[in-house]
Amino acid sequence: MDLLASVLLIVGAYLLGSVPSAYYLASLLRGIDIRKYGSGNIGISNFSVHAGKRWAVILILSDIFIKGMAPVVIASDKVLGLGLHVEVAAGFASIFGHNWSVWLRFSGGRGMATVLGVLAALHYPLVIAYGLVAGIGWILTRGRDSAVLWAIAALTLPLWAVAFQYVPIKQIALPKGVELVAFCIGFLMVTAAKRLTSNRSTAGGGQTTSRRRLIWNRLVFDRDIDSRQDWVYRSPQT
Repeated sequence: MDLLASVLLIVGAYLLGSVPSAYYLASLLRGIDIRKYGSGNIGISNFSVHAGKRWAVILILSDIFIKGMAPVVIASDKVLGLGLHVEVAAGFASIFGHNWSVWLRFSGGRGMATVLGVLAALHYPLVIAYGLVAGIGWILTRGRDSAVLWAIAALTLPLWAVAFQYVPIKQIALPKGVELVAFCIGFLMVTAAKRLTSNRSTAGGGQTTSRRRLIWNRLVFDRDIDSRQDWVYRSPQT
């Protein structure tokens, strides 16, 4: 019974994460296909630029609490008690669904908000550490390029997970085991894979770039071209 419940929950988490809220909302509010604008992904950042920041707040909250947190809480001892490994798998499935939505031919967002909900439900000190790294970077750089900051935050997340295994403070120390460390490493790999397989081609903005530069731009800056301005504000006409 637990095996069946675990499988159904993980599949359900993927399908829930796959719901392209930003795509549907952009179509409803602006009559546009958000995948043809800016970075081409259906995440919060691209949506806020081309469909409106006010509605982006609702999307952030739904990604955190519904897509990210809900599957993990359902798997936890608070509801079904399926074990930490199922909690981790359900959270990972939701992020994977958000990034590669089955409803949009496996295009999607970046999972930055969804992972906040997953981490908060799994072990809240991790979400504090994850957000703190990006937040400090934002302050020091005055928010010039958030993609770099989130990349650094994702890169340090496995290190935090390992460190919290050995923290003597009971409220901070992770449950012993490899599940949460594996989740953080998996999220880092998913983030890199998603950035490398960008939703849009390099054409646009009148710019071209070498393959090496393209890989660098995608991994570090999460875009295809050097100019952030040209990338963020691209439209079907450019």
